[in-house]
Amino acid sequence: MPRDKAILLALAVLLLMVAHGARAARWAFLVPRNDAARRLSLLISLGVGYAVNALVPLRAGEIIRGVVAARLRKVRFSLVMATIVSERVADLAVLALLTAATAGVAVNPSYALATAALFATSTAVALTLAVLVRRSASARRLVWNAAGVFNGRIQLGIADFVWTATEMLLGGALLRWRFLTATIVMWGLYMAAYSAFSRVIDAPVLDVVATILQQPLRSLADSLGGAGTIPDRTSLFIFVLTPILLILGYGWLKRSHTFARAADLVLRHGRSGRGSPSARRDRFSAASSYESFLGALFSGESQAVSGFGMEAVDDCIVHKFYHGGSDALTALVETNQQRLIIRKFAVGGAAQKLKVQADWLQRHTAPNLPLVEVIGERGNGSLYSYDMPLVTPTNDFYDVIHSSPTQRNRERLVQVLDCIDVLHTRTAADEGDPDLVVRYLEEKVSRNAATILDFARHTLGRDDYRINDVAYDLGEWRHFADRNWLLAQLGDRRVATIHGDLTIENVIIAPDHPRGLYIIDPNPENVFDSPLIDWAKMMQSLHLGYETLNRSLSCSPNGGVIQLTTARSQAYAELHETLEAKVRSRFGEDGLREVYFHELVNYLRLTTYKIRQSQNRGLGFFACCSLLLRRYQERYG
Repeated sequence: MPRDKAILLALAVLLLMVAHGARAARWAFLVPRNDAARRLSLLISLGVGYAVNALVPLRAGEIIRGVVAARLRKVRFSLVMATIVSERVADLAVLALLTAATAGVAVNPSYALATAALFATSTAVALTLAVLVRRSASARRLVWNAAGVFNGRIQLGIADFVWTATEMLLGGALLRWRFLTATIVMWGLYMAAYSAFSRVIDAPVLDVVATILQQPLRSLADSLGGAGTIPDRTSLFIFVLTPILLILGYGWLKRSHTFARAADLVLRHGRSGRGSPSARRDRFSAASSYESFLGALFSGESQAVSGFGMEAVDDCIVHKFYHGGSDALTALVETNQQRLIIRKFAVGGAAQKLKVQADWLQRHTAPNLPLVEVIGERGNGSLYSYDMPLVTPTNDFYDVIHSSPTQRNRERLVQVLDCIDVLHTRTAADEGDPDLVVRYLEEKVSRNAATILDFARHTLGRDDYRINDVAYDLGEWRHFADRNWLLAQLGDRRVATIHGDLTIENVIIAPDHPRGLYIIDPNPENVFDSPLIDWAKMMQSLHLGYETLNRSLSCSPNGGVIQLTTARSQAYAELHETLEAKVRSRFGEDGLREVYFHELVNYLRLTTYKIRQSQNRGLGFFACCSLLLRRYQERYG
């Protein structure tokens, strides 16, 4: 080869090498910052991927590139693959424009136009699929079900890849000025390299471009082996493969600080991850929280979790989800102002209830009623969230009960009951509207009981059943359809403002709080606002040990036999005695009976909710209702 041609070939190789470096720099704009990563790791990964693509068809090198980059950068493989797909979609769009623009001077214009159309169609398909994933729950479920043929970790990884790629393609990451500038520079360098090489072999530059780029699914060896109008295949191999070998050689030359500094000049502005898109994963500090979001989003099983991840994390980072017994979701989050707060979120009908809850807390805050403070709220009708301060140190009463002396627990329980009694006294009214009493019994008792009976008959397949070797019969539930019997149970018709969900888990112990504790999560929509409902909610906790049941209760149907383990702790049993004595002293024996009746109503309401969660949890709470009904009838007739 003449000397001037050799120099020109060396220049073309150098330009191609710098173009690959520009690609690595552009790629880094999509990969999050990782200070622990090795320098130039993306360039090395790119070289490995090109080397595999040189030998293996169907762009298998892209997967190997992702594996190497994930290991060197210490980031998720699914994230790296999403960045690779995103940058390749950007390249397809550029190639579609370049190929279409130069088709008129191509050797085969029809083939060039067909190639441009293929590139453009591929780009459009990728964007369309991203839109479907973003907007269609059915599309996400299809992805989730298809990925379900693998184990749970791979299924979540596929969901992560699909969602991250969707965010990058539709979230503007490819339109940021750094990425666009890097794309223009990169393709300018590639075209300069192709142009220099075309002069080496005295062939049109479009022939070089067509040989290298217009058969993207073939291996490099196959493409160059059938080089068509380019006769000098040796020079073509040298031009294409030398930069790849140089990149791979960096692994052995990395000890050379001179080489590292020279290469770093190319990648300085990309390798740190500056300008990388703010992906949804970045809003979750714990992998488990992000996986909960992904699982909910793609499976469709929890609108609260998926809705929270989509709508309530734009100004915060999620540290922890608290999974309670309602349709609302509670999370510990850190705001953009680096303040830790508690955020509650709900969608649909639960969002409306959450708004009522927040309004109640703000309306009834008073020195003698220790309620949690609402420090922010937002909503759009179908979504609603409100924020509460994080008070530290805190612990819920459930945990404190099992780690504090009995006498201190009794004092705290009496304190809560006295505070809520002050609220009842301050807001007391005459007897409630008789129509509301009837509506309360119809909606909260008869209707729920009918739903539970249908569920029980379908699940058990019979009317007689056994709980822990004790015989029961669905005929015992007949009272719930007897309006006269139900009305006779409600002798105290007085009404007042009530909390509505005064359970142990809604009492938070906070030593630094002025009153040593505060109360959260009211549920004031009860139709008939009897103060006894608040006392009954506390009875709901302490009588059977609701908090433990809610964490673990699940029963499987077994020929009409139900094994129910209530496992109420001794600490709960002692507080139950205190509660009974307190109710008896405040309302008398009839008042205690009515509190137990309202407790039974509470469990009927709970059971219908648990049935919607799962058959086994519903069956467990059905057994609790049966047990409470039997005890009530034996005690009061």
